[in-house]
Amino acid sequence: MTGDLLLTLHAVRLLGFADAHAIADRFSRDHSLVESELIDAGVLGFVSHTSFAGSSGWSLSSAGRVENERLLAAELDREDARSVVMGVHNEFVDLNPTVVSACSAIQLQQVRGMAASGILEEVLASWSPLEERLAGSLPRFAGYSRRLMDALERARRDSAWFTATDRDSFHRAWFELHEDLIATLGIQRG
Repeated sequence: MTGDLLLTLHAVRLLGFADAHAIADRFSRDHSLVESELIDAGVLGFVSHTSFAGSSGWSLSSAGRVENERLLAAELDREDARSVVMGVHNEFVDLNPTVVSACSAIQLQQVRGMAASGILEEVLASWSPLEERLAGSLPRFAGYSRRLMDALERARRDSAWFTATDRDSFHRAWFELHEDLIATLGIQRG
């Protein structure tokens, strides 16, 4: 169950607060299996299920975060992927300020979304080969480029797809990617 628990806890960490379907969908897993794993993880004190403001979902406990980090470290060692992830993270760090700056400018309405779109497309072109290298060692990293491209394509019709928090916007997917990298390496943001 360790590999399954890794994906379940990691999906909860990346999503922050989500229902079982969203958690299962994050890594394209069977919904009923993931729901069962969440219940088991709840019994172990790794996750909790709460409801507020008309929505309910799962979130990671402190013990769950520690367990997730332990499982991620074991995965890095088992797959001998630490140097690959560290190298990709170092290149990601160079791209991140451009994304943060472009998304902030869009949110503050300092630039039109379409003007920032070209900048974000350039970042995505730089990210895609890094993702291929990363997914070659840890397949769970595959899919970020597709999500980022989908968000950019949708932003051409609705600029909310650049930075909105209620959908898989470019900024939201990029933020999740950043969290995925630092969680995998066991380092802190910043």
